[in-house]
Amino acid sequence: MAKEGDAVVPKKRKPESAETSNGGSEVKQPKTNVDEKKSNSAGIYQRVTAFEEKEALTRDSTTDLEQYRLLCKEFSDHICKISDLMTTKPDGWAEEVKERRIEVGLLTVYMKKLNRVEKIRNKNSRENVTKKRQQVDVSQLQLQNLMCEIQHLSREVDKCLCFKSKPLGVDLVPVEEFFAEAPETISRPETTKSDDHQLLLARLEWELFQRKELSILCSKLDEKKKSLSSQINKKQCDLDGLAPLIKEVLTVTKPLQDKLGYTACSALKSDKASFLPHCLYFLYIQASAYRDASDENIAIEINGNEDLAREVMKQQTYSGNKESISSGDESDCVEVERAPKREVFDKFEKKRERLLEKHPLTVTIKLTFKDESYLSLEFCYLLKLNIMTVMPSLNLANSQLKGSEAGECLQNRNVLSQLYAGDDGTESPNVSNHYQLNEVGLASLDTQKLGFPYVWVQKIGGLDFTSAIDGTVEPKMETSKASIPDVIKVIKRRVRCRIALIKQIISLENKNVIGPPAMKSVKLTSSIKSWKSISWEEFREHPASAHLDEASVSPHDMVYHALIVRGKVKLIVLTVVKCDYPMVPPIYALQIEWNDKVLNGSNSDRVVDMEREVNVYWKELTEDPTWSATLILYQVHRLITMFDIFLECNDASRFSAEKKTFLHPHK
Repeated sequence: MAKEGDAVVPKKRKPESAETSNGGSEVKQPKTNVDEKKSNSAGIYQRVTAFEEKEALTRDSTTDLEQYRLLCKEFSDHICKISDLMTTKPDGWAEEVKERRIEVGLLTVYMKKLNRVEKIRNKNSRENVTKKRQQVDVSQLQLQNLMCEIQHLSREVDKCLCFKSKPLGVDLVPVEEFFAEAPETISRPETTKSDDHQLLLARLEWELFQRKELSILCSKLDEKKKSLSSQINKKQCDLDGLAPLIKEVLTVTKPLQDKLGYTACSALKSDKASFLPHCLYFLYIQASAYRDASDENIAIEINGNEDLAREVMKQQTYSGNKESISSGDESDCVEVERAPKREVFDKFEKKRERLLEKHPLTVTIKLTFKDESYLSLEFCYLLKLNIMTVMPSLNLANSQLKGSEAGECLQNRNVLSQLYAGDDGTESPNVSNHYQLNEVGLASLDTQKLGFPYVWVQKIGGLDFTSAIDGTVEPKMETSKASIPDVIKVIKRRVRCRIALIKQIISLENKNVIGPPAMKSVKLTSSIKSWKSISWEEFREHPASAHLDEASVSPHDMVYHALIVRGKVKLIVLTVVKCDYPMVPPIYALQIEWNDKVLNGSNSDRVVDMEREVNVYWKELTEDPTWSATLILYQVHRLITMFDIFLECNDASRFSAEKKTFLHPHK
């Protein structure tokens, strides 16, 4: 039962079909009436739908939206009012609820109609958009087709314009020479002298005839060259085969030499050479041969304890060296695991000493230069690591380096560093050494004690680790012979450039700055106050170097700090000099300190422009054949000039025009 006061809502009954319950009898309606009802209802639906579609095209969507909002508000008000009436139940509330329910129903019908109209409107909009989009796609395809046709026509036009109707790039003989040398069957003077076109064809025919003859001659010369080359190679093979034969003869006659008391090999010119390891022996032989043939300013000698070298030769040979290492290492590992901590430390120390053991003999090569400066190279061989190292020492003649910052250039760690690209001598070229060092607790070699294992050092000793098989490398005389000449030339060039660099640094320390001849008329107002060497850490911490890429500078470079002043304004110059100067020019980082302002490459475009002038356009200062001896001086001179211009342009009242720097155009 419904509660008292609630509005009675009539229940919807199921529409009766063709059946009635009157008297329990059933009466069937004719089938034609049912079909007519269905057709009538379908027709009404179609008419209503068509009407609403037409109405959707004429109605304003904004007005419908406002009406829909008002209907929603009115619908909400009716619902709230019905809820209040059913809660409070005043007099006549049931009838009022019934009326409001009717109003709500009408509002719902109207809102449904607006919803249908909006859906029809959206459907029409989507259909219009789809239609327009198809039209745009068709236009786009037509445009693309036209563009393709234009490109095709442009290419065809370019082909027509680039068509070579004349023999371009062919240097024909002069006309007089053509008539003098060409036979009449080709020159045809009776025709060609009056017809330029026939003359051109005849000259082309003569050019073709000459080139065919030259081609035949070139083929004959190539055959002759190949024949001579094969003969040279055969003789070279015969000469190369003499070296092992001579070595075998010396080995066979060694007992006879010992019995006769003659322990020296006359071919080596040294009584210690026979005790050298193979790589040092090859280096000694090839360096001596190069000295005798090309350079008398090279001195070669063997240093070390001959008795210890003799003992090393007796104890083990080169081929059995690695087996003794591995077996010794394994026994050491077993003993270390069972021994106390103190003994473990001693075992590791002994094992480390054995791993880093040097051969008792060393080969020293001394290169002397015209100014009596010399470079001493001491080569040694590490028995267990199977690599060679070098300890360079550069000594200048009549040098005044005491207390000078130029001494940084003489340190053995950078004298020969980067002699070849990527070869800084900090890591061993023998890959197996990395694991051998890790076993004894070492990350790398102590180059200050053992020397620098450059790749070129291995090659002049006959060791080529790039062709290693199963981690083993045998020294070869051919590798040493092919490497010695080029290495010595590169070393000499490096030393000459390093001496020139030292002289420039000394000049800057003495505040002597010279400029190129074209800048002699320029008067410098600013002056250099100091030039000193700084560490890599100080360089990286300085604000002026913050914008430099780490790929352009490295800890192996030499870094200097210069101070240029004018009045109270300071210009700080950080100079990075590569080890392979002048093949790679110095890199400059600048910072200007003016009152409370600090300008550098990170916050000032003018400072960047000044850096660009010396870092990018340095080749303008290399017109002098001896530019390697003046490049840094010229660059510092240019920096001082630019600093004067910067100050005079930014504060003309303070930096008077009497001292103004004038630049003259380069003619």
